[in-house]
Amino acid sequence: MANDITASEIANQLCEFLRSNVLAGDVVVNPDTELSQLGVDSFSLMELVLFIERRFGLELPAEALVPENMANVRALSAYCIRLLNKVGDA
Repeated sequence: MANDITASEIANQLCEFLRSNVLAGDVVVNPDTELSQLGVDSFSLMELVLFIERRFGLELPAEALVPENMANVRALSAYCIRLLNKVGDA
């Protein structure tokens, strides 16, 4: 799967998940919007992590849930690509 999907495609899917399942209908989200500005709380963040794990077959370790990986959708999707590439290399 690592070679089949791009960070941009992951970002689009994460934005759509946030729009459909986490945020109010009038909230605008794009890959660079800070999740904290959107009002994403710890429960919503866990929903997003679970979506990633189910959708992309990844396991996000607790030590990965740091601000630089979780600041916005772009950072999170870039981290997912790094994990996918690591899994693909294994």
